[in-house]
Amino acid sequence: MVNLIIADDHVVLREALCELLETKGDYNIVAQASDGEELLSLLDAHSADLVILDVTMPKLDGIRALERMESAQGIPPVLVLSANEGQGKVRAALKAGAKGYLPKNAGLTELVFAIQSILSGKTYLSPSVTEPLMSGDSDENENNPLKVLTKREIEILTHLADGKPNRDIGKMLHISTRTVDTHRSNILKKLKVKTNAELVKLAIGQGLITI
Repeated sequence: MVNLIIADDHVVLREALCELLETKGDYNIVAQASDGEELLSLLDAHSADLVILDVTMPKLDGIRALERMESAQGIPPVLVLSANEGQGKVRAALKAGAKGYLPKNAGLTELVFAIQSILSGKTYLSPSVTEPLMSGDSDENENNPLKVLTKREIEILTHLADGKPNRDIGKMLHISTRTVDTHRSNILKKLKVKTNAELVKLAIGQGLITI
């Protein structure tokens, strides 16, 4: 059983998320917070395996709460689940110590996958969040080999590099396995590589996944 603390100031959304996760049978919501200050208090009183955190909250927002948590001992990893997908917020959250970032419109399958990835020691960034980061105007991104890929191809590359079978990727993205195969072939051609191992190396180098 995975113990979770969920922090979000939108009560209806927070409770719906709690109910949705608990119906999976593998998750136990040990506490809920409506702002960053309440979250910090709950962390002192409850033991959790992971925190799901919104960025925009009153009193103490998610980024500042993350910064406070980063300096504490024994704090569980944090997955940011936010409606704000701006590059600035994503970068700030990761810099403050978040281990994952998902948009609030992510499906349950991706949410569960993100939780599992983080609990296994990885960092998970939703492809919908990663694509804007990869297409920025900085010099670093000018030299980014992934800039030749479409948003969908980056999405599929992320899942391939994280070890997802084509069949599972198809189910997650609501496309056929054959379509995933086609995208994979196009990705290999565009990046001028031949194997999944080379794809993983590129994905790690560009921060899509961590090991």
